[in-house]
Amino acid sequence: MRLLLTVACVYSSMLCLGQNVEAFGVFGGFNFPITLDEGLQKDNRYYGKFTIRSTPVGFSYGYDKVGYGYLISPNYTRIGQNFVIKNSAGGEIGTREVLMDYFSVPVALKLHINDMAFFRLSAVAALNFNYLISGTETFTHSAGKIRYPAGISVPNDPGYIVAYDGVFVPQVNNLEYVSKDKFNALQLFAAFGLRSDFDLNDDWSINFDGRVNFGIFDSRSSSYVDQLKKPSGLPDINGNPGAPDIYGQRREIYLSVGFGISRIIQTKSKFKTKTTGIKDRSGGGTTAKPRNKKKKR
Repeated sequence: MRLLLTVACVYSSMLCLGQNVEAFGVFGGFNFPITLDEGLQKDNRYYGKFTIRSTPVGFSYGYDKVGYGYLISPNYTRIGQNFVIKNSAGGEIGTREVLMDYFSVPVALKLHINDMAFFRLSAVAALNFNYLISGTETFTHSAGKIRYPAGISVPNDPGYIVAYDGVFVPQVNNLEYVSKDKFNALQLFAAFGLRSDFDLNDDWSINFDGRVNFGIFDSRSSSYVDQLKKPSGLPDINGNPGAPDIYGQRREIYLSVGFGISRIIQTKSKFKTKTTGIKDRSGGGTTAKPRNKKKKR
């Protein structure tokens, strides 16, 4: 019973002494993107490669109360995974790069795990509203022989020669394969993670933010997805109408890591004292007026 009373007293004192912390800041960081594409997983020409993307700069505005807070952090985000291209013998011949640059506006709810005066560790849940700045998929590979799957169009550009056991391809460098118009202009991500705010003094704090972000929709446009579902392009290795890629659902996932510094504005909680509402007519404030005693006869 004493322990419960002690916890209740400590919690009550935290509420009374708690402060609303408002902060503006800047941050930078990097991303670890994963492009989950069922079509590319079926295509033996590719396998995923570990990729790191930089996020050059972003701004943040946060408002913390006792127990929870809010955070808005607009930023420039670069995602998309690289894939290794294999030749007909299974060796590495080059890279396919999936790259999307977004203007991102994450809106997050912070639930404080601890609420110390100088340090706050929070669980974070957010929705990221993203606008596509640029998007592309490019090929960079040396000359060699690649096994094209059935249903995939073979380019008719010079240097592409169909053989019985593959396709001879020329050397290319940053050849655009999928252009920006093939991507959705808007994207939505759900994010979960942790954030720490360490106050250096009453004016400045440093921040660390780590989140896992899940793409809600396919990053490609519906018209381009239809091209993949219904091959009607250049012939494949068998002479049938082909498509740019094997169709499969695609989702973008990335782990974002950010470091920042913020300018703090603190506002202490305000308390109002209760009054009786009875005026002291003697001019002494709001004290109650004493009752008149009846005189005895």
